[in-house]
Amino acid sequence: MANLYEGAVDGRQSNDEAEPLSRFRPRYRALSDDEKAQHDALKDAYVDVERLVLALPAGRYRALALTTLEESCMWSVKELTANPSAGSR
Repeated sequence: MANLYEGAVDGRQSNDEAEPLSRFRPRYRALSDDEKAQHDALKDAYVDVERLVLALPAGRYRALALTTLEESCMWSVKELTANPSAGSR
């Protein structure tokens, strides 16, 4: 997965890895190269699982599985991007 923020940083991303944390994050702290790699690996893994779930017959449980997978991905990325030391645990 190519990194979305390669090149110029837009106004939503800070150049500062120590960007003050906010629950609502008006600006995201800059990720280290290791964190970017971990982010991309997480997203790639979620895409692989999504593909497996989508191969199941359509129904309520599949829909719930996809919603929960999306939520899990969101919380994983939020943890990674919230804490500068998250990737080293």
